[in-house]
Amino acid sequence: MRRSALLLAVAMLLVAGPSAHAQAPGRPSPESFRIEWTRRPGWMRPGVDGYLYNDSRWRVTNVRVRAVVVDSSGSAVREIVVSVFGNAVPGARTFFVLPPIADGESYQLTVATFDLISQENP
Repeated sequence: MRRSALLLAVAMLLVAGPSAHAQAPGRPSPESFRIEWTRRPGWMRPGVDGYLYNDSRWRVTNVRVRAVVVDSSGSAVREIVVSVFGNAVPGARTFFVLPPIADGESYQLTVATFDLISQENP
């Protein structure tokens, strides 16, 4: 009984090991995403709209964007983390909202975290 359990465990490791290792190099990093932002027009409610472009081959979710507000001299004024709505599909644009900023301020945006869902076909 003990020997068969050991053989089963070794077989499972041999089968699972190579497939998990083969997927690792293709996983996205924060650099796999592009981010754009734009202030809303004056006739709309004040705010900033952001767009995340997923350049990887992975569908991801729970994307968090780190937003650093910098003033005209380039000094960081404040920092927040915002969530991207829904799943970020490869090759598509996903929407998120940022708080309004004053004239002369701008955003420096980076992807802070995300969760993988599945790898998509090219």
